[in-house]
Amino acid sequence: MRCGEPQDGPEDELSNTNAVRVADNCVSALVVDLADMTCFEASALDLTEKGCWIVSDKVDRIREDVGLRLEGRDKLVRGKVIAYGDNEARISFEAGKTEPTEKRREIRRPVWIHSVVCGTTNPVTMKCHIVDASRSGCRLEGQNLDRLPQEIEISIPGLDLPIAARIVWRLNGQAGVQMNWPFEPEPDVTLEAVVAKLDREQQLEAAKPKRKKRISAFGT
Repeated sequence: MRCGEPQDGPEDELSNTNAVRVADNCVSALVVDLADMTCFEASALDLTEKGCWIVSDKVDRIREDVGLRLEGRDKLVRGKVIAYGDNEARISFEAGKTEPTEKRREIRRPVWIHSVVCGTTNPVTMKCHIVDASRSGCRLEGQNLDRLPQEIEISIPGLDLPIAARIVWRLNGQAGVQMNWPFEPEPDVTLEAVVAKLDREQQLEAAKPKRKKRISAFGT
């Protein structure tokens, strides 16, 4: 998903694409609701170190605590929804940094999410379902969960970033899991920082030597 397209020729494609992002004050983002693991793509507008607006026709799916994977970033930025508009929501990064001093019981929400679980200490990989979820954990359901080690990684549709997790109990084809969401510790999420990182990555990719096409004696 792109917030803008370059207008000039191919020589200026990299710089112009990101120049449009700056002019529009817009980058792409993947939004994850931490309560029920809902994922969808959105545009992040007015991006500063304090927060941003996200625009999507799916913002009504998110509740309070969210993670944003901004385009070009390797991890999630923690945020909190503080306002809603027409197909948009205001996200505060500052509010997302604060944790309650007293840990209250989290609400478990019923879900049905296909997932792939991999062991981190052995090569076991299996498909299962997430049947309920909260901000810090979920419950897996599937066959042969006892084969999984205690330390695992969970992959869910829409989020190309595995979630580190730890199995805390197993019983009758189910397992309770404590999740460690991959948040950036001290993220620099200003628009300028995001665009600068995109520029560096695109320039490195463009500088890679291109593989020569092999031509056989048959002309293919």
